[in-house]
Amino acid sequence: MEILEVSKELQTKKDEQNDVAVIILLYKTPNFVGFFKPFDLELCGKKLWKWVELACNEYSIKTTFCTPESDVLTLIKPMLTNKKYTLVLYSDTPLIQKNTIEEILTYARAKTANVVNLTRGFVFDTEYIKTVDKIQNNLVERFNEEDFITVYDLKQLEFVGQILRQRILDFHQKNGVLIYDTNSVFVDADVIIESGTIIEPNNFIKGKTLIGKNCKLESGNQICDSIVGENCVLKSCYVCCSKIEKNTTVEPFEKIINKM
Repeated sequence: MEILEVSKELQTKKDEQNDVAVIILLYKTPNFVGFFKPFDLELCGKKLWKWVELACNEYSIKTTFCTPESDVLTLIKPMLTNKKYTLVLYSDTPLIQKNTIEEILTYARAKTANVVNLTRGFVFDTEYIKTVDKIQNNLVERFNEEDFITVYDLKQLEFVGQILRQRILDFHQKNGVLIYDTNSVFVDADVIIESGTIIEPNNFIKGKTLIGKNCKLESGNQICDSIVGENCVLKSCYVCCSKIEKNTTVEPFEKIINKM
């Protein structure tokens, strides 16, 4: 019976994934002076819109450009599918998370709503929205409001980046990484750090980097797109596109580049 119940649960999950299409509006605004495509600005190693895509990567996703003057229905109608629900999100909400997406969709299914207005975005019953010219429901449903903090200018980009950076560090701390100063340690989204590793202040770990178990990163390292084997000690060095074998000590001011 337990196997049967698990099988039913997995099938339900699959059915729910199959009944949702996602449209991400790549939002362009003049508030970002000097940046024509603000949705391509990076936070913690990912473009703004890629964070939104990551939160809903279990569903089919399309993108289209959007400005403050755009009419949402006009934009999305040519992109509608035969999926039961269409979830519309904006590229300027990079804090959105999978669990919030799931909560929103569960609510929409339970309410059998034609329109669910989000703080920033919508859930539409696809067949309904194909037939109307105006969004009728003006009531905003609120979920995890931190997820909908909007990046509306460069100052706000910094603020949201701080939240994302702290989320990443929290993740690694929960997985057994000791970080002595979260205010001065920067870790990109795609970095993997194994348990037992100690990170002292002023470390920058970027790109697709892997730090093995029980390493010690003393203060002042910059590591990018590299593999550091277990039990290594790095001392104020620069490592880029390279592999450091396990049990290695890298001395201060060493530069190791393109040594995979």
